[in-house]
Amino acid sequence: MSRFNIKDILTPTAALVIICGICTALLAGTNELTKEPIASAEEMSLNRSMQSVAADSGVKFEKTDIDDPAAECYKVLDKDGNIVSYAVSVKTKGYGGTIKVMTGIDIDGNIIGVNVYDNSDETPGLGAKTSDKSFEDQFTGKSALTEFAVSKDSVKYPGDQTVDAVTGATISSRGVVGAVNHALGIYKNICGGES
Repeated sequence: MSRFNIKDILTPTAALVIICGICTALLAGTNELTKEPIASAEEMSLNRSMQSVAADSGVKFEKTDIDDPAAECYKVLDKDGNIVSYAVSVKTKGYGGTIKVMTGIDIDGNIIGVNVYDNSDETPGLGAKTSDKSFEDQFTGKSALTEFAVSKDSVKYPGDQTVDAVTGATISSRGVVGAVNHALGIYKNICGGES
């Protein structure tokens, strides 16, 4: 019969606590070092996306306060400070994770453009194709006053404004359409009332 020795328990436990402490410190340090570059890269991506869907005469973006944790709305101003369009960013769920979509709407209620500026969690070659110009351009020039549907859902959601889903990525496509519809709702309820 073996004797119980407290040292046999404390030594590995202490070693495990030390290893866990070192790993935690390393992770915290890495997070601190990468936090600012990640935030800067995200801001650059947001700015590029806003510029891609803004009216040509837009030179400045002014954030509008809205009470929506999944969205941000920006007034696009010309050099004289007049509102020329709106850019609405919406985060939504796709197949693999979060998709970020920017929708540009002019003051007459027409869609200037849609830009899927982050779909990095989607399946490469499938859902990631929602950022292809051929998919995004299906929204351009259409009314911001009527919601969209994926064409295969048009029986359930009838309307003129349908878009063809990316082949093999219907869930991701529906996510983008949902984000655009969310942006249209924000435009109609908040941003559109300011023009």
